This record gives sequence, structure tokens and C-alpha cells, in this order.
Amino acid sequence: MTNELPAGVDVDFELTRFVRRVRTRSLRSLGDIHPKLDYGTFTFLLAICDATDGIRGSELADDLGVHKSTASRAVATLERLGLVARIPDPDDGRAHLLVAEPVAQERVGAYRRSSHERLMTLVDDWTPAEMESFVRSLSRLNDRAEREF
Repeated sequence: MTNELPAGVDVDFELTRFVRRVRTRSLRSLGDIHPKLDYGTFTFLLAICDATDGIRGSELADDLGVHKSTASRAVATLERLGLVARIPDPDDGRAHLLVAEPVAQERVGAYRRSSHERLMTLVDDWTPAEMESFVRSLSRLNDRAEREF
């Protein structure tokens, strides 16, 4: 298999263009979760919401590829905003887990439903085969990126 793309095809440009648009749209909706939530802290909140049994701060930093001090500052902000709490780790009495407060889970859930609806309007003229191919390709790209990056 060759890694050469057909003339005029720029995958990196198109991915960057799409991510930039999604991020811009996301920034407009963050106030629905909390008026003082910024995009950088939002990514930490999403990771904590996705950790259904809670997550240690060090794991959060590793998962997001950031320094522990960066994660610590983001978590402190989320705690101040009332979106995240610390609970004792049932497996290690000395440690704590980060969990999303119910209000955060509810608001992030509403945000995700709204985002899904917006995305579906972007592809409402795609055939089921096009959607299946896109999702399969995107999943393959994400799987590979998780192994390589």
C-alpha cells in the first residue's frame, strides 16, 4: 500500500479544518455547562465524565497527555465550579478518585446530544453506506492513533 495521496487531497488540512470548526462551535456552547468553563478545562471534564467509576488525577494526566500540574490546575478549577468532586478510592484508602457531579453529567449529556444532532444535520444527505464507510475509517484512524501517539 502506498502512502501517496491523489493530487489535491490534503488529509491533514481537512482534519484540521473540521476540528477547528467543531472547537469553535463547542466554545459557543460551553456556557450551557458552566458560564466560566473554558475549552481546555472542558476536555478534562469530558474525560472525568467518561470515567464512570472515577479516575485518579495521575491517570487523567496520562490519558490526556499533559503534565500532572496541568491536570491538577484543571481539576481545581472544575472543583471550584462545582462540576467535579473527589471521593475516596475504594481500592486504596490513601488515594482519591475524581468524579463528575450529577449536574455536570447532566449538562455534558445535553451538550453531547446537541452536538450529535448538529453533526447529523451535516451528514443528512449521506447514504447509509457512506456513513458506515466514514465511521469505519474514522474508527480505524483513531485506533491507530491511540497505538502510535
